[in-house]
Amino acid sequence: MNEVLKHRIVGAMVITALAAIFIPMLFDEPISEANTPTNTEIILPIKPSSQLPALIKSIPKSNTDVISTEKLAQVNLQKTDSIAPSQDKELKSWIIQVGSFSSEKNANEFKDRLRKQKFSSYVAAIKAKNGTLYRLFVGPELSHDIALKTQQRLEETFNAKTILVSE
Repeated sequence: MNEVLKHRIVGAMVITALAAIFIPMLFDEPISEANTPTNTEIILPIKPSSQLPALIKSIPKSNTDVISTEKLAQVNLQKTDSIAPSQDKELKSWIIQVGSFSSEKNANEFKDRLRKQKFSSYVAAIKAKNGTLYRLFVGPELSHDIALKTQQRLEETFNAKTILVSE
């Protein structure tokens, strides 16, 4: 083989090898030192205090323990009618049954009309002897007075007879 040809082939191989080594260095991003962990110290959680069992026992067990007049006095809150607990009443919510439909399509159309008037409404399917009934409800409301006002507004707006139900 010709000596000049050998030198050209060797030179081309050296240039190709150098290009394979240095060209990727031009296009790679530099290694960021922010991503490398510098602190290898492991931090263990703090040991729970010995007061933990006493704190667990002080957690109220029922709703009457949470809001009681003795605890309100301990916290030095002024007793007003708005925060005074009712001992004899349990928490109730009120819903208004607007109608009962045999067709799901009719119930959903009326539900859409109610929602356009800013009433929160939903349809519940009930199995009956004659098939499935679709009951349309508005609510729930926590206050009986607000539920009554909503019921009156429904009856006036849609000229429908409604039923107020407590849950």
